[in-house]
Amino acid sequence: MTEAPGRPAAPGARLLALPPPVAALLVVFDDVWLKRRHPGLVSGKLADLGLCFFAPVVAATLVEWAAWTRARLRGAPFATPGARLDAVACGVVAVYFTALKLSPLAARAHVAVLSALVPGVRFGAVADATDLVALPLVVAAFAYLRSCAGPPRDTR
Repeated sequence: MTEAPGRPAAPGARLLALPPPVAALLVVFDDVWLKRRHPGLVSGKLADLGLCFFAPVVAATLVEWAAWTRARLRGAPFATPGARLDAVACGVVAVYFTALKLSPLAARAHVAVLSALVPGVRFGAVADATDLVALPLVVAAFAYLRSCAGPPRDTR
């Protein structure tokens, strides 16, 4: 399998470059340490900023792994999903995040799902429309994903 210059060498490579882990660490730092020791406006928003960057990259990586798996099962060469699928991944995250921040019912459902997936961990989510200030980071995540994509491939 030959990869085009500038393309990730393997599925998931975009998740492992510096920006996504930094965003994930920001979420962990805010949720685990800062909110507990210094509650306030800033500590309440940092995790949202990190999440709005990290979650779209995770969603796009899941799409990428699905495409890689499909290609392997078919014996076909792997082609990184393009801008359209990156946009869909970012859009789904933006809609989900917006629903959580505008609907107490969605926030409770989110906590219930997380609690079922990871028993023994106490999760919380609060519908707070002011958290939507973090949504531009979804656009930054899309820009990051596309910057990792390299030039378009000739698929003839």
